[in-house]
Amino acid sequence: MFLIASDPGTGKIVAQTGKSEIHSLTDMFMNMAYLVFTGAMLSTFVIGEYENKLIQLMFSYPIKRQKIILSKVLAVCIFSFTALILSKLIAYIMLTTIKSAPETSIYMGELSFWAGMLTSAAASICSGCFAMLIGMKMKSSKAALISSFVIMLIVLGVTQGNILPCTSFGPAAAYIVQTAGAIAAIFISIWNVEREDVK
Repeated sequence: MFLIASDPGTGKIVAQTGKSEIHSLTDMFMNMAYLVFTGAMLSTFVIGEYENKLIQLMFSYPIKRQKIILSKVLAVCIFSFTALILSKLIAYIMLTTIKSAPETSIYMGELSFWAGMLTSAAASICSGCFAMLIGMKMKSSKAALISSFVIMLIVLGVTQGNILPCTSFGPAAAYIVQTAGAIAAIFISIWNVEREDVK
């Protein structure tokens, strides 16, 4: 793997091997921030509507409740994913313009960079859906918001090995677990919504 960078002395594009530490830290912190952001948005736009009785109006339309909830979840996830990708690109471009610090070089030249960025972003956004499951079960947007922070710490510990070093996974395995878990969490959240009374 190569890093595409500009030589501070000549300004020419050069290749460096390895992945910069600043790249890893930027990626990690943005993923964690948007995981919490996704959980907060889901707590507002899905669970908050249950608390404020606004969901009753939505459920009065001749559309399946599952479709309504699923469309809200997908809208939040697509928005968060797009915002995360754009934020990462802006941060990477800003980092690569710091010519006096070659260690901030970000690899943006091949498919592996984009594949890694997209998969890590998707997995982080999916992890935010766990907070919705907890909030739906407890019927509390505050519980969903608090659980998104707890989930962030768990995901950080499992993927980085900082909190739970004995259970540290590789990136691919962690992304698969996060995505599969999110799909299961969404499925469980909307499973009985057709038969549940809105209180």
